[in-house]
Amino acid sequence: MKKSVFILSFSAVISLSGCCVPGGGIAYGSEMALSPLPASSKVRKTAKLNSSTSIPQGKGYNTIGMQDIGLSDAIGIAIARHPDVGKATAVVVQSNAQIAVEKSAWYPTLQYGVDPGYSRYYGGNNSSSSSTIRGTVGANQLIYDFGRTSSRIGVARATYEKDRFLLKDTIENVAYNMAAVFIELTASQELIKAAEREYESMRSTREKIARRVQGGLSDAVDLNQADVAIQRARYDLLSAQTRYDVAAGRFAEITGVRPQQVASLDKTAQFIRGLGSSHKNIDSTPSVLAADAEVKAALERVRLAKAEHYPAINLGVSQQKAAHQRNVTNDSTFIGLQLSGSFNTGFREKHQVDAAQAELNAARQSSESERLVIRTMLGSAEMEAKGATARIDNSRQMMALSLTSRDLYWQQYTLNKRPLSDVVNAERDTFMAENDHVSAIADYLNAIIKSYTAVGELVERMRAHR
Repeated sequence: MKKSVFILSFSAVISLSGCCVPGGGIAYGSEMALSPLPASSKVRKTAKLNSSTSIPQGKGYNTIGMQDIGLSDAIGIAIARHPDVGKATAVVVQSNAQIAVEKSAWYPTLQYGVDPGYSRYYGGNNSSSSSTIRGTVGANQLIYDFGRTSSRIGVARATYEKDRFLLKDTIENVAYNMAAVFIELTASQELIKAAEREYESMRSTREKIARRVQGGLSDAVDLNQADVAIQRARYDLLSAQTRYDVAAGRFAEITGVRPQQVASLDKTAQFIRGLGSSHKNIDSTPSVLAADAEVKAALERVRLAKAEHYPAINLGVSQQKAAHQRNVTNDSTFIGLQLSGSFNTGFREKHQVDAAQAELNAARQSSESERLVIRTMLGSAEMEAKGATARIDNSRQMMALSLTSRDLYWQQYTLNKRPLSDVVNAERDTFMAENDHVSAIADYLNAIIKSYTAVGELVERMRAHR
């Protein structure tokens, strides 16, 4: 089979998958109690990168083989290509630049102007108006504005902090969505194999029945019943293939590449189990930290609204020069303090303070709401994991019992002690038990990924595990 190769920026995958947020790591608290996935003897340790992975010297590109691609590589591609991550990164750059914009208010402002026109005070004859050109050069330095500028700087810093955490939250969400698609893809892959086994088993059963019909040991009606069972098995195979195609389409939509085959469900489960248990420090979650940063920004906006009541004090220097003869009265130098401010007769300043206070209260409620959402998400993930673990054990027992029943029913059918429908139903039950087993494992893995995403540590853990 021809191997597909996907080339992407190595620095983009590594840096973005680790979240380009300055400030170091995040401390988390106690571990989340999730039931462990039952071990499987078929599970093998997954490779951290495909064997075809190479890093060309001097080009900064990482080559990832798309055949049997693993979860971590799929997430890395998604993060490197997803437009939401690029948008969030650009917002961080913009908010960082806004800090410098607000700080520039403390630096001197140079002013200049050229004013051509007519004046009776210039020219060779003062008794008549003549054309002239006047130039003005000056400087203005802010001395004190009662906290107005410092509040604007505080708002910009808090907004930058919020956008950094929103960037990390965006990366987590992209990784979570990609992980869900990947788990659906690898589960569908396993269901196709199970449906193929059911189909081949029913074909084998039909061949044996055909021989029995030819030998006069079975009725021809049994052969028709076997044909119906084969068509039903074919329907299961087509359904599994359609499920895989849908998941592969979603994978291609995110990454730009449609995989022919991904890592097996056992390998994916082994990789996710190796990430460790999740933590419950909700206060360190990116979405909560972003909400807290918005509270800081709202506090600064309240300070800014209150500062609007007071004037600004500046030191100003200006010098005018004019063409032709100089007039002492109009062509002079000014140095002194300037006082500027405004009052609105509609009590605008008071309403601005009230609006800022309301915004602050809303930001605080939003912060508490984020904590509630995360607590709910963690509790839901824990319950889903426990339920999936129980279903894994139950479906495994159902598989064993169904296989035993199928073999016993076939023996009894050859002895004319059971109808063929019992054999067919046992084969169908075997497939349904295997279907439930695969779905339960996928649900368990989704619950683990969900618990990592809830506290914002999915990408960080995968990056460390590589």
